[in-house]
Amino acid sequence: MNSIHTLYLDTFFQNYTLLGDGVVSIAIFLMLLLAERWSLAVQVLTAYLFSGIVSQILKKAFHAPRPHAIISNAEYPHFIEGITNTGMNSFPSGHTTSVFALATILALNATDKRFSIIYIITAIITGYSRIYLGQHFLADVTAGALIGTFSGLLVYWYLRQVKIEWVSVRNEPTLI
Repeated sequence: MNSIHTLYLDTFFQNYTLLGDGVVSIAIFLMLLLAERWSLAVQVLTAYLFSGIVSQILKKAFHAPRPHAIISNAEYPHFIEGITNTGMNSFPSGHTTSVFALATILALNATDKRFSIIYIITAIITGYSRIYLGQHFLADVTAGALIGTFSGLLVYWYLRQVKIEWVSVRNEPTLI
């Protein structure tokens, strides 16, 4: 999955991968607060935190090596100096987990479902960027995508249930 490398793609993926950084989820949370989209803001933050906790617990439990820790430059000459990490915290991909949690929440809340497709494609490309940059194996990214998606679905469902129950307690219509 990772044999074609060019300077342009190296630069593109070094920047694109930042979409999976937690700072992006926090920035979107803050923008939603400023736009007074409280419910969506809470969903974004909660999905980010929940998926991040699950991801970190699994990283500690599995203690899996990153690709560069077990593959030499001679075997795979596409590692990018200064970008590719070594170490033992590869599984699951945290960036992929984060971006899929965010994409899932945004997709579920999108009124125009064409945006849902854009969010999911963005998450998939971000996940691939982790493989391209030699940060993770396919299994790491796949697990991150599943954890992030599941986290987003769980948070979306749970917070909608809490909101429906809260509205019911106040004797207001339960349609949200």
